[in-house]
Amino acid sequence: MPAASGPEPQMGWHFAVPMLRWCAPDSGALNEALEALILARRAVGPEAHLSNVGGWQSHPDLFDGPAPCIGTLRRHIVSLMRIVMAVPAGGDRTRIEGQLGLTGWANVNRDGDFNRVHDHPGSHWSGVYYVSLGEPDPGTELNGAIEFLDPRPSANMPIPGYRAGSAMSMLPAAGEFILFPSWIQHYVMPFRGRGDRISIAFNAGLKDYRVL
Repeated sequence: MPAASGPEPQMGWHFAVPMLRWCAPDSGALNEALEALILARRAVGPEAHLSNVGGWQSHPDLFDGPAPCIGTLRRHIVSLMRIVMAVPAGGDRTRIEGQLGLTGWANVNRDGDFNRVHDHPGSHWSGVYYVSLGEPDPGTELNGAIEFLDPRPSANMPIPGYRAGSAMSMLPAAGEFILFPSWIQHYVMPFRGRGDRISIAFNAGLKDYRVL
């Protein structure tokens, strides 16, 4: 932030964490196809066990499949990655170009399942797409919410009126994407309700990139 000139003080934000949220329009058909694909794969048996406590996770090869719904999902993620690469944190006009590597896996949580605190090492951006929310119990606070931990080590001494030192909760919608830096720690609150709560997590990394 440059030095202020003139009589007016200049207020700025620094050390902010860039995040992106977007609900895909007309996601109903996409979600139906993804749900059928994921539940058919789950029926074959267990695959991976990463951050989940209970629930089911696939291997991180979801984007290798030829299904049209996977192609649609990939195109959405590539479009969102272009946005986050074009507007780096700090608000400058930098543009980043490079070869994008993408991996993804499916998560299916049922009543009582959750995900432990974790991050996604080895990539630049991570995200989650929500296929189905199941049938959440309306009486449960933060039911199945994704929560992000404040990454600033001294934020346990907050300034009055400024949020700091606690988790930031997001209650998603079906058809919504949430993108965040891979280094920020996060977890998923227990799901309470009926049915399957289905999401797709992904990692995106840039190879041979350049800053323009």
